[in-house]
Amino acid sequence: MRTLGIVAVALALAGCSPPPPDKGSATEKIVDDNQLLRQANEASGDVVRAAGDCEAVKSALPTARQKLAEIEGQLRTETGRVTFGAVKKRVEDIAQMCP
Repeated sequence: MRTLGIVAVALALAGCSPPPPDKGSATEKIVDDNQLLRQANEASGDVVRAAGDCEAVKSALPTARQKLAEIEGQLRTETGRVTFGAVKKRVEDIAQMCP
């Protein structure tokens, strides 16, 4: 009977595991995303500034796309992802104007 009691206590304690570690507060996630969005804007800057010059767009486009691809998976908030999507769309819209 005593063994049964020990097993019951052990099972009860096993169910009381600590919550998973916090992967950053909301503020930290927003700050991180803001830094990434600054990088995304910098990466797209040459393409956006060259919007009227297709040769310049074509030369800046591969670097911008590569940097944006690196940043995309790092965003931690929905707002950051939506904002990033707008930056990426702007680059792709400009790219489509220069076949």
